[in-house]
Amino acid sequence: MIQNILFFADRLPPIPGGMEVHAGYFINHFTNHFRFPISGVITKNLAGEDCTLIGEDRQPITIKDLPNRFDPSIIFFNSGRWIEELKQIRTLFPRAFFLYRTGGNEIIKAPLIKNKIFDHSLRQAYWATILNTSINLMITNSAYTETRLREIGIICPFTRVVGGVNTTALQALKPPNNKSLTIFCGARFVPYKNHSLLLSIIQNLILRGHDLRLRLAGDGPLLSQIQEQVKKYNLSSVVKFLGVLDNKQTCQEIAQANLYMQLSSDLVTEVPGGSYIHSEGMGRSILEAITAGTFIIAGKSGALPEIISKKQGLLVDLDNLGQITDKMDKILKDPPPRLPISNNFSWANVFKRYENLFEGFNEYIAGH
Repeated sequence: MIQNILFFADRLPPIPGGMEVHAGYFINHFTNHFRFPISGVITKNLAGEDCTLIGEDRQPITIKDLPNRFDPSIIFFNSGRWIEELKQIRTLFPRAFFLYRTGGNEIIKAPLIKNKIFDHSLRQAYWATILNTSINLMITNSAYTETRLREIGIICPFTRVVGGVNTTALQALKPPNNKSLTIFCGARFVPYKNHSLLLSIIQNLILRGHDLRLRLAGDGPLLSQIQEQVKKYNLSSVVKFLGVLDNKQTCQEIAQANLYMQLSSDLVTEVPGGSYIHSEGMGRSILEAITAGTFIIAGKSGALPEIISKKQGLLVDLDNLGQITDKMDKILKDPPPRLPISNNFSWANVFKRYENLFEGFNEYIAGH
């Protein structure tokens, strides 16, 4: 029996974030699927208005008109953007199976647009109530994410799906045999990604005589600040800014690098009426580096200790610059071997898990 999917995706490629990358691969996989075809994609335009995505065009639509256009068995949310309309959507499609995939940060942050609730804890409570009463199954990416969500009162069922890697892009290239050791980081220039600390470590290693090249991909509000730091540290000949890369290009950079380095932190972030900790719920680029066999240097933060083994990488305490430099010094003097490519986190595995969930959704609902 064919079960149609109505897919809610806030933002889409070419925006390169983890949520957007997931949406792009999801749409490619389930469009014209023999059992679970996508009947429609709902997104937002630049004005924040609801739209259906038809090819490259966005056609405005109102939530209340969705049943006139779609009759889905499965409704899949790739974003919390519809939290204030979720109760209405649930009412409009009472027989559909509702799934929500999350890395956790947007729920912990708990933004609202229409409902004016100043206190952050009350906004979190609003999100928890809506999700608990509307979502049949929440797809998470780590035990860390699940713990955080339980702490704010989310009690709907969880299932964990870790992965989302384009293994073909990682298999296509071999790392170059250059004299200089290449370090790559693919992350937005935002505070919790910790690029400033990364540059301080690179400067220390250069001063110790290491021949390094650092390649940075991405954009973000701190880009110009990091570029100025590169000039201040006299690292312009060492650091190359690659700009925004698509997912395939990012994978190729990871496959060609000697080391992947990302020092994401657990950052206390102020919001109206409170604060929350913004952190890595999984880290797609980290999974891509594990898949490629590229050795990883990462902070002991978020969910990263769950997925990085000692064989795959080094987890460091982010509050000790000297200690990180010393550990990096040892690694650069005796670089670890590249591991074989793995398929554990492939998109094929992720979507197979989804298909299994979709297959049994009637039984799942009956069991809960």
